[in-house]
Amino acid sequence: MLSNEQVVLKIRRNPLFIIRGTVDLVIAGFFYNLYRSAVSSVPFWDDWRLVILYRTMMEDFFDQVFALPASWIGWALLLVAVYFFFHAIRRYLHQFSTVYTFTNARVMKKTGILGVKTHELFLRSVDGVSRQQSLVGRLLGYGTLRIAGRGVDILEWHYVSDIDAVKETLEKRLLAKSTKPSDTSASASKVPTLDSVINS
Repeated sequence: MLSNEQVVLKIRRNPLFIIRGTVDLVIAGFFYNLYRSAVSSVPFWDDWRLVILYRTMMEDFFDQVFALPASWIGWALLLVAVYFFFHAIRRYLHQFSTVYTFTNARVMKKTGILGVKTHELFLRSVDGVSRQQSLVGRLLGYGTLRIAGRGVDILEWHYVSDIDAVKETLEKRLLAKSTKPSDTSASASKVPTLDSVINS
């Protein structure tokens, strides 16, 4: 923070920001249960109709059944479960370490625990603020704020609670920064008109 910088508004986030990590965790649990069933004495696919049909056809034509060992399929399912588990942990760490800050000089997004990544825009370089809300977001009062800077630089705040109040406060601060006291009548007289251009 700069010496004369002060926090204007504390950005609160809706608790649903953990939902994506939770979905990955549920998927990891599902595949782990499949793994446990696959390496049991009777694999979970043993009574599937297609498996029974395949087994019957193979016995009729070749007098034996060609199939992958259940342990191989079990290990493949376990690898998928481990992938989704660590993906869920990564999402949790990313979301819980993300902080949005709105000061009298800039807007910031900071993410990371061990390695920190920051994205910031000074208020004087912000071109506009837009809001995105899904149906669930409208019902629960949260959404995404897209703060556009000069060029293609865009700062996004996700799962922002009371998004209308935050957007209004940010826009008021931006208007106050962009509006400077000046003599509008004097500046209006300096604007060239069609008559002045022709006369000159």
